[in-house]
Amino acid sequence: MNASVRAIRSGVKETAAVLDQAQAASTKRPAYTYVPPSHARALEPDATLIEGIRGAGKSFWFALLASSPHLDFVRSSFPEARLPAEIKVAQGFGTGLSISQAPDADTLVDLVEKFRSRSIWRAVAAHQVQIGGEFASMRTWKERVSWVQANPEGFAGSLEEADGKLASQGKTLLILFDALDRMADDWDHIRTLAKGLLQVALDLRSTRAIRCKVYVRPDLLQDEAITSFPDYSKLLATKASLVWNRADLYSLLYQCLGNAEISRKSFVALASKVTGKPQSAPRGSDWAVPTILRRDEFLQEELFKQIAGVAMGSSTKRGKPYTWLVNHLQDGLDQVSPRSFYAALGKAADETPDDHELPLDYRGIQRGVQEASQIRVKEITEDYPWVREVMAPLRGNLTVPCDASEITRLWKQDRTISRLEGKLMAEGAVVKLPPQNIEQGPKGVLLDLEALGMVQRIPQDRIQMPDVYRVAFGFGRRGGVKPLR
Repeated sequence: MNASVRAIRSGVKETAAVLDQAQAASTKRPAYTYVPPSHARALEPDATLIEGIRGAGKSFWFALLASSPHLDFVRSSFPEARLPAEIKVAQGFGTGLSISQAPDADTLVDLVEKFRSRSIWRAVAAHQVQIGGEFASMRTWKERVSWVQANPEGFAGSLEEADGKLASQGKTLLILFDALDRMADDWDHIRTLAKGLLQVALDLRSTRAIRCKVYVRPDLLQDEAITSFPDYSKLLATKASLVWNRADLYSLLYQCLGNAEISRKSFVALASKVTGKPQSAPRGSDWAVPTILRRDEFLQEELFKQIAGVAMGSSTKRGKPYTWLVNHLQDGLDQVSPRSFYAALGKAADETPDDHELPLDYRGIQRGVQEASQIRVKEITEDYPWVREVMAPLRGNLTVPCDASEITRLWKQDRTISRLEGKLMAEGAVVKLPPQNIEQGPKGVLLDLEALGMVQRIPQDRIQMPDVYRVAFGFGRRGGVKPLR
């Protein structure tokens, strides 16, 4: 086997783990970082709400912004991010933080049963801002929150003083919050804590030099119990979304292959050949994917042909790998997460025979989509537990596209909706995000699945399901990737 082929295949395997980063500290090399255009807006200090689906990179950016080497790399390689030089970053909640940095989930639950949620997050902000006086001498979160709640005027004065000091130094303090769904084990506490956090994030926008950045999944912003407070619309106006277009996904892949030690020499040589422009990857230096490869999808595809071939079979009638892979990972809202993309590529590299002439075999890519589908289904059922209930009677019994009536018939036969209504009523307020239109019966639940991007409605009242869900849920489709049984 060609040494270059082996090197690039190994590089795909190595970089497939790059986005598996849900910790508070960024442990990956800065050069594995790519900034899509939509993310540049999300990095700005004034973007307070950062929304992204599972696997879109919320925890990645939470970790990266707190890392000076990573910030330096972004500033030098992606100036469009417009990250100010005089920025201080603190982490107010997220996974992997020490109790001295931020309260953990158990501490938060204990605190929210004794104090107002806004007092908790004000105390967190005061700690990160390092206000002085009596507050600075406190060592426990209970002491800090108790002081803030009992001394609203003292807190406001101390915060104003700290804000003025930062502003006079020309600095901005950015306080990051991630993993809101892990603030407690039950949805009741999460709702209360998340609402208080968003209120404090809005309050701090009135300061000159203190900003919050809250990384949040769409499901939390769909919950009125979290967002129903005065002037929430002002906070919503600061929202930026972590969206990945096809060109962004391949740019990230090329950025990683050009910096993975095992593949960089072979890959950069290949990129130079395809673009017709010599690329350099000096030993020990970071390589940034050139602008032409970020924006020109024709060149991106030409490069991917050298990695995965020209067709998903004996001819292009079955599709081209460059477009086929992303098309089969998109949900009904045309969103793809890098986590799904890399899961598919990693599996494809593992499944490609050692003696294959290219780094990736199209059959490995097909199996990669099956792997990514399992991951995505696991994520959606964790976020929306009721989805598992309504999909169970459909598994193995449908081939899509199908008439909507076929789905409602199976639900009625199984009494799915009535059982789900009974379960939701019994569990009451602790239910996490019940289907919003369940009072309309099966038609309403189909509307909810459509809103989640799990199904698409096509002409003549027919229903289609994207492969990223269909495969793992066990739906058939003529000529498509085989469903998992």
